[in-house]
Amino acid sequence: MNLEFKDAGTARKVATVTFDSDEIEAKQNETCKEFGKLANIPGFRKGKAPASVIRKRFSKELKEELTRKLSTDAYQSVLDSKDIKVYSILKVDAGELDPQSGTSVEVTIDLEPDFDLPDYENFEVTINATDVSDEEIEKELQNLRDQRASFDEVDRAVQSGDYVKCSYEGTLEESPVADILPDKPMYGKQTNTWEEAGQEKGMGVKAIAECLVGMGVGEKKVTEASFDDDFEVPPLAGKTVSYEVEVHEVREKKSPEINDEFFKSLKVENMEELKDRILTDLEAKKERDNQNSKRSQITQKILELPDFPLPQQAVEDESNSVFQSRAQQALQQGTKQEDIESKKDDLWKEAKKQAEARIKLTITLSKIAEIEKVEVNNEDLARAASQEAMMLRKDPTAYVKELSGNRQQLQRLRQDILYDKTLELVASKAKENISDVESDKS
Repeated sequence: MNLEFKDAGTARKVATVTFDSDEIEAKQNETCKEFGKLANIPGFRKGKAPASVIRKRFSKELKEELTRKLSTDAYQSVLDSKDIKVYSILKVDAGELDPQSGTSVEVTIDLEPDFDLPDYENFEVTINATDVSDEEIEKELQNLRDQRASFDEVDRAVQSGDYVKCSYEGTLEESPVADILPDKPMYGKQTNTWEEAGQEKGMGVKAIAECLVGMGVGEKKVTEASFDDDFEVPPLAGKTVSYEVEVHEVREKKSPEINDEFFKSLKVENMEELKDRILTDLEAKKERDNQNSKRSQITQKILELPDFPLPQQAVEDESNSVFQSRAQQALQQGTKQEDIESKKDDLWKEAKKQAEARIKLTITLSKIAEIEKVEVNNEDLARAASQEAMMLRKDPTAYVKELSGNRQQLQRLRQDILYDKTLELVASKAKENISDVESDKS
């Protein structure tokens, strides 16, 4: 057997595995004996038919099995080669079998990238202090009251903080904004929507929220909203929209008093116990936020490392997955199929860029996992499968059984767990620097 490699693009090679006539003959004889042991041929006891009879009677089947054996041997010889590191085998092509003069099998492979690992044990990350201030506790206490607030209908002018049922319609340069932005009704036309009067932050149009203050039920008013030059919705950027607003109903927000009934609803005895619980919850949240931030920073550090050749098929498969996911999401949000088609090239470029980042991260973490001997056990798989089942709203037991019968899906889950554990490990090794900038507590 002779093995030769030739380049076939970035991180890809074609291996040509050549078998001489003696090797083919030996493999033929081996295959013929295997068939002979199982063949039932009239006039001969099972397993006693001469090789010549076997070759004649099963010529087609023998050729197919011989081709399969040679392909398997070629496949294995490529995997065993010390000259390359195989990331994935894409195709095995046995070509035309010629027992007299020998034959060749071509194996197309993507290579495992050769690159220098970062000094991940000395990564540095920035985290926030986990101390909780009295102000934060008081703010969370107010949030708990707000979550249990009642909204009573009132017969008076709108005050800041009231919740108002209203309708509005915007006009830009004598054209309805609803026609300009049919997929963004929040900026165009809303009927019987609820707005928080005088809100400083929110998803709606600030000018409308401010306009509502002082209005009464049945009253109409026209207000103008000026959008910044860099506003996220291009047709409105740098423009002023005129909105006609009408009030239908006013409700006053009333937070509950802090008393025994309030404590009972939260399953605590008194204020001291409630504040202790809030303190514990806020500290835990800050710890989670720090952990997520560390993982995000580690991911970014890996992506900022020098690029290296990536396996083409892995990038192509991931690009297709990202593209399909984005296209499906766009359709669900109301984007027309023809609009997606018109932007297909740009969407594909974005998908490929994201796919390359994912594959780079995956390969780097995989190599770290190998060095650190990170493993995935059955407990890890069961826990991840149960969590995934809950997100998919499936019965955990049935989903685990479904996974066990789907090798590809199970391997995907195993890989996800491996990379997650590896990222967690690298994050735990990083040196932590406490940020000297106070986090936003708004």
